[in-house]
Amino acid sequence: MKNLITKHVLPFGIALILVAGCNSSTKTKADKGTTSSGQKASVEVEVFDAVKVKDQIVETIRKMPSEKDVAKFLNEAGASYIFDLTVPAGQSEKMLTKSDQSFGLGLYSFDLLYASVYNRGDVAAEIKDVSEKLIDDLGLRDELISTIDYTGRLKANVGNKDSLDYIVSQDMNYFHQQMSKGDQPGVYALSVIGSNVEALYILSQTSLLAKNKEKMLEVMSRQTERVNLVFTLLELMSGDESIKPYYEQFKPVVKIFEDHPKITEKELAQIGPIVESMRKNILK
Repeated sequence: MKNLITKHVLPFGIALILVAGCNSSTKTKADKGTTSSGQKASVEVEVFDAVKVKDQIVETIRKMPSEKDVAKFLNEAGASYIFDLTVPAGQSEKMLTKSDQSFGLGLYSFDLLYASVYNRGDVAAEIKDVSEKLIDDLGLRDELISTIDYTGRLKANVGNKDSLDYIVSQDMNYFHQQMSKGDQPGVYALSVIGSNVEALYILSQTSLLAKNKEKMLEVMSRQTERVNLVFTLLELMSGDESIKPYYEQFKPVVKIFEDHPKITEKELAQIGPIVESMRKNILK
């Protein structure tokens, strides 16, 4: 499931995506007002259609390493839980567009995993409420809210680490099962991009703050596959003009990991600000 993508494989994968992307737009008519004779004027414009690249989106996400691995690595490396690095619950009120809400759903999903791994049930319960509201805002309640009351079960087990971890994992699995067969692949892609950007952000910032960076750099060096697959998703979604800037912004991160299989403090000092800037742009 987790296929290692190297610098030799990545260009080939991008070429395949570009071929698929040629047909990822559909034409629609844009109103241009009326002519001097009183007739309605319109022009055909290309509109990105994520449904046309759904298979590539789902297959890319299937290969993605679990975001939970990052939280587990941090915990095992002895890094402290840093609440201030997570997205504030109130930030969700500023997520007004479908893209913002889709990214937000992903950002909060990593924060939920991060909290559960560190046994912060109180934080996990708050994040779950925010995530459920975003699901409602996206009109996906029927698809993503299980008949199993994960939210209620989570709140009832905030002090039980094993139960908390199990419930959050089951909830995430349900999300992936539903989204992979649903008709909103764009939401799916952006949410997974968001969750992995959040994972890379918290990992890089925690690493920069660490006094002893050796273990943290080992963890960072394991993220090549994740970085490449995030880039693949961004490539697939770059036909959407609102997403294209993130694709461009992430390119240097891919290049750093491609050129440096072993991440040192020098590369970390480059990666951290890029990922932080990208996350800030997502949260604008």
